[in-house]
Amino acid sequence: MTSQPDSHDGEMIRTTFGAVTEELESGVLVVRLSGEIDIATTEFAAEAIRAAIAPPARLVLIDVSAVTFCSSAGLGNLVEARQLAGQHGIDLALVGVGRPVDRPLTITGLGREFQIFASVQDAVRQDRP
Repeated sequence: MTSQPDSHDGEMIRTTFGAVTEELESGVLVVRLSGEIDIATTEFAAEAIRAAIAPPARLVLIDVSAVTFCSSAGLGNLVEARQLAGQHGIDLALVGVGRPVDRPLTITGLGREFQIFASVQDAVRQDRP
């Protein structure tokens, strides 16, 4: 959870965010993001994603099924993830894209830039030969 001053009265507002990375099998990681990805949490999201998208990973899944809000800063995290994965030759996919993430992806046209799966299991199954 992070806090930042509310621009109107100086009171602190709370933004709920979480990021957990799990290695499903050798070279396959899932970064589970939850809560709000906005200007207050974008650096936390970026750190979790950057840490996962590095060799020896071959596939990184970003699970956004528990994301409740995704601002343009959150979209920036996803674009950076895609670019970083490309630089390292790592496959990247989004998992569990619900309305809070799908809407900004669709509006901006960025949805076409990502592999998207309904579940982690579907993505891992697709990865297997």
